[in-house]
Amino acid sequence: MTSIYIFGIIVMVIKVIVKILKMDHQGRGISKLGEKTVFVNKALPNEVVDIKIEKENKKIMEADVVRLIEKSPKRIEPVCPYYSLCGGCDLMHINYLDELLYKENKIRQIIDKFTTLPLNIIKPIVGNTNENYRNKVTFHVNGKVGFYKEKSFNIIEIDNCYIADFKINKILKKIKTINLNNIYEIVIRTSKYLEDNMVILKVNSFIDENKIINDLKADLDTIIIYQNKEYKTIYGKGFINDKIGDYIFKISPDSFFQVNTKGAKILYDKVLEYLNPSINDKVLDLYCGTGTIGIYISKYVHSVKGVEINKYAVMDANYNKNKNSVNNISFECLDASKIDKIRDKFDSVIVDPPRSGLNKKTINYLINLKPKKIVYVSCDPITLARDLELLKNYYNVLEITPVDMFSNTYHVECVCVLNLK
Repeated sequence: MTSIYIFGIIVMVIKVIVKILKMDHQGRGISKLGEKTVFVNKALPNEVVDIKIEKENKKIMEADVVRLIEKSPKRIEPVCPYYSLCGGCDLMHINYLDELLYKENKIRQIIDKFTTLPLNIIKPIVGNTNENYRNKVTFHVNGKVGFYKEKSFNIIEIDNCYIADFKINKILKKIKTINLNNIYEIVIRTSKYLEDNMVILKVNSFIDENKIINDLKADLDTIIIYQNKEYKTIYGKGFINDKIGDYIFKISPDSFFQVNTKGAKILYDKVLEYLNPSINDKVLDLYCGTGTIGIYISKYVHSVKGVEINKYAVMDANYNKNKNSVNNISFECLDASKIDKIRDKFDSVIVDPPRSGLNKKTINYLINLKPKKIVYVSCDPITLARDLELLKNYYNVLEITPVDMFSNTYHVECVCVLNLK
């Protein structure tokens, strides 16, 4: 403990040195101070660090590293100059192979903690590119353009995002030259395998649309204004297209589309492998979004029924169906909790729910439907574990494969296959 003078007042500064024991599931180092658990941002196991406590309650502390006293041999220098400030990435201070190992072990720990399933069902993680993979980036605007500083709403100005597609970074440079008054957020979406791009300007009052068009049209295919919860296309066709495998998909301003296009194909190929379909199979695609998975597997099955609650996503799904001349797929706008309204029988079911996972009504529907196979795509391993524990009395959980869709972050996707007992 040391003392410093500020405006004649003695302020006590507590210097805390801790050793990191392990990492948590958000990529933070974990240590102990007395009875309290300390979560330390961007700290690695076995490191000894001087920390600054940022937040504290009865049981935990949250802290940042002030100084590395004993550095892990696994620590590397981040390639991104904004990494120490930006809240976008979590794991750029370890090499990619160690990142993959961390994510695979994370899945093992979660399955072990929240289920009674054997850990040998978890297969090695499927890696991916770890740079320039994002096809969509949201930038915040307040006099400058960038990302929020970690744990704050202060904006860190960004000139180049390491995980964003090269085309996004090129557009960002152009965006920063125009008048950004009354714009609070900018979304840039680009195609990975086609040449389309789109900018969505979120505004809170009047902007000169003609000036925006004149300033940006040479570099953009589509310009959209978002105001009062509505999208307005002021230039271009109002959407972009991209490819996954042999199929072209429409991406509207608010459409869900995997932010890692290359990773999406890896993910969908694993879905197809686990589905192992017959040409006579009837498949239900739950939470189908714009129909990407259902269309991707459609040529291998008799028919696909897609179900999605978002009516705009269903409109895009039907567009994608027609665009790709797929005749054995149909889509219905329906909440998954009301899926029992569909009386059809299906041989297999694909589910790709939001982070909240499957609700009880959907799980009961699957149990009563008794499809011979369920392929579960999950973006949250904890809700996946919860749902598998409920389904395992009726289904054999055969395999879980982690897929790295979000490199440099702690997030990890999983694909799981279940067979009817």
